[in-house]
Amino acid sequence: MKKLVNLLHELPEFKRVLGAIDSGRCPAAVSGLAPVHRAHFAAGVRAETGRSIVMVCADEEEGDRLERDLEALTGEKVTRLTAREFSFYDGYASKQWEHKRLAAFRALLAGEASVAVATVEALLQRTIPPALLDKASFTLTAKAPLSLEAVAERLVVCGYTRCEQVEGVGQFAQRGGILDVFSPAYDRPVRVEYWDTDIDSMGLF
Repeated sequence: MKKLVNLLHELPEFKRVLGAIDSGRCPAAVSGLAPVHRAHFAAGVRAETGRSIVMVCADEEEGDRLERDLEALTGEKVTRLTAREFSFYDGYASKQWEHKRLAAFRALLAGEASVAVATVEALLQRTIPPALLDKASFTLTAKAPLSLEAVAERLVVCGYTRCEQVEGVGQFAQRGGILDVFSPAYDRPVRVEYWDTDIDSMGLF
């Protein structure tokens, strides 16, 4: 894939885009590219400048293709910002879209989203301010532990649901000195084992 990206240097249009970026003449527009070539250009800009890339697409189907192409061309994990799913009737509604959006916002806030893809609809929807998300977030480490009771209290304040057993994102369970938490930031839940007030072990399960 690196060879494909390097081939862009032979195109005068690519050199003009890099020149516009280097001189601060942004945004720089490129038209007439097929979807895969948009990803190719973006991967080239990312490799050449080291800057973060945000690709905007028309719908989720195009976003799926763009995400796959960018991951193949850049070799990096792509952060995906999806649109919120609305429900206009009473009853249970899945929160998976909210969880995905929260995971994307956390990655953006932490500076971990070097390559991102978002639909126009996803960008236009109102969301939590970065300062409020940062205030609501906390990191649990063995070197600076919070008590089990304090962690459970903060999880409830952050919108987590207390359950007998963790089965999905946004849930946590407490059994004696064991705390299971499924954060939107991870693909699997985390188990934290306490010894008195100290954290004895922590890991994904």
